[in-house]
Amino acid sequence: MKHGPAMHMGSSAKQLAAYEVKLKGKEQIAEDTCAFVFEKPKGFHFSAGQHVRMTLIDPSETDVKGNRRFFTMASTPGEPNLVFAMRMSDTAFKRVLSRMKVGEAVLIEKLLESPRGAFVLHEDAARPAVFIVGGIGIVPAYSMIKDAIRRKLRHKMFLFYSSRRPEDAPYLNELQSLAEQNPSFKLIATVTEPEKSVKAWQGETGSINRAMLEKHVDGLRSPIYYVAGLPEMVSAMQAVLSEAGVDKDNIRAEEFAGFRMGRNEHAPDSRMKNHLLIVASALVALAMIIAHVGGASHISLTALSFNNPLSYLVLGLLFGVVAFKVFALFRLKDLMRSRQGWKQLSARDILKAHKLTRKK
Repeated sequence: MKHGPAMHMGSSAKQLAAYEVKLKGKEQIAEDTCAFVFEKPKGFHFSAGQHVRMTLIDPSETDVKGNRRFFTMASTPGEPNLVFAMRMSDTAFKRVLSRMKVGEAVLIEKLLESPRGAFVLHEDAARPAVFIVGGIGIVPAYSMIKDAIRRKLRHKMFLFYSSRRPEDAPYLNELQSLAEQNPSFKLIATVTEPEKSVKAWQGETGSINRAMLEKHVDGLRSPIYYVAGLPEMVSAMQAVLSEAGVDKDNIRAEEFAGFRMGRNEHAPDSRMKNHLLIVASALVALAMIIAHVGGASHISLTALSFNNPLSYLVLGLLFGVVAFKVFALFRLKDLMRSRQGWKQLSARDILKAHKLTRKK
């Protein structure tokens, strides 16, 4: 069922369309990775590579991460169902989703119009498309490549696909078949830990780098690049492409920051890293000051001045305390924001905002 576009995402004025969709099935497609198949609502149109926001309806449990996630569809616009592939980390959202029975529903929302520069295939077929992905970042590339082949688009496409082992690579077999059957598509799959695999591996090994790109792509400056994976992988690939002279306007990136390969844990967001950097800097400064004080032969304890090393020790301690307080306040603010998000914006609230009209 469809609900009229009435909501806004964040502070922007982008209109959304909301749909309540029922689960049709699920399957494991790689180690710790599952695909969930949902019914495709009538009139649901999207572009390959486009993401949606999924919200659990009346979940049996929740946590500070909330009841909503952004997912890119692994299916194409021409397929009869909506397919979402994801790493199964140990969060309330994923646990509830994994326990869902066929026929139970979730809410999905999508933008009515894809913004310029969105993670969808460019129109100029004269420019090759180069996908650089790691792990679950394969999802948008898989959808875009399948769609381009189905529509017989003339784009030359290269996919550099990195994973730890073949067992960790969703849709690897399907992509190998597509590459064998379509000369316009070249798959360059690489594994970083082939020695840990129970399968024999004959392809590339090691991380994707400039040498690997130049080995398979003639002229790195001409293609449009699509980079998807963990934030650190995306950042590293952007740096490689920039050093190769690729214009930043020709690099489109999408980060998947919810899961680290081989460990059920969440990648820290950029704000958390900044807070930790502040604290670390304060501790380093404090250690240097203490070393300086310890090496001083004469210290006057009668007064604090900038000629007295003890003054620097006191200032260092104060700076450390302030940095810790700032860090704690930011963490408290993020926690409160997360809790308010899942308490105030439940699926029922969203359905109400969309003026839900049920069709029987």
